Amino acid sequence: MKRKNINQICYKKITLYSITLMFFFSLFLIAYQWSHICGNHRLKHIIVSNTKVLDENIYRKVIGDIGEIKTNQINLKKIIASLEKHPYIEVVRASYRYPGTLKVEIVEREPIAILNSKPLLFLDKNGYVLPKIETSNHFSLPIMSNYNNSKELYPIGQKVLSVKTKESIEWLNQIRTQYQFLYNNLSEIRLVAGDDVELILLDEPTKILVGHKRFWDKIAILKEFRNNLNPQKNLTDFSYLDMRYKNQIIGRLRKS
Repeated sequence: MKRKNINQICYKKITLYSITLMFFFSLFLIAYQWSHICGNHRLKHIIVSNTKVLDENIYRKVIGDIGEIKTNQINLKKIIASLEKHPYIEVVRASYRYPGTLKVEIVEREPIAILNSKPLLFLDKNGYVLPKIETSNHFSLPIMSNYNNSKELYPIGQKVLSVKTKESIEWLNQIRTQYQFLYNNLSEIRLVAGDDVELILLDEPTKILVGHKRFWDKIAILKEFRNNLNPQKNLTDFSYLDMRYKNQIIGRLRKS
């Protein structure tokens, strides 16, 4: 009797192991078939995350004719690689939503200044060089003038090589984040004699000669000067401000 019970237990174990093995084997076959089927689906839809710098259709053109693309991992890597080459794309992530949808998430490089060159070039906060594209005409950005604009110093999609331009972009980005009152009213930043920096405000305009030393000390002084003005006055009431001298601002009021 005891031997019979042992045989029954062994039989049940073997049956259970067999069922489990068949279950996992079936899962493997289903996964393989699903992978094969999905890999041969043609792309039908593309979802592109909201873009604020360029129109999403520009990025769709980079992907190409969706009717010719099969939804497999090889093509996915090719799509990502193609998008990463676009100068306005900082980071891109793409994935399939089966059976035939591609979801693309893009982080764009946003221009913060225009280089006065031929053709005009845009520069982002990290100094990446961006080409002027038709749909980017809506940007209202400060212009950088009198900088060395030799083409070899501005490789498209790469960081600017001009030391002075790179330095000025770092200034502009910090002004943009810490002194918005100045950045939002900035029309032009230009180099004058002796590599001095001159800022030109949008309104009137007002010229502010900052010089080339102690830049951040002077910007802080300019902010304090603005805050201490008569409530009825503003920086634009001056036609010219000279800040080249330590702890001094020499101003010329605009003639009424």
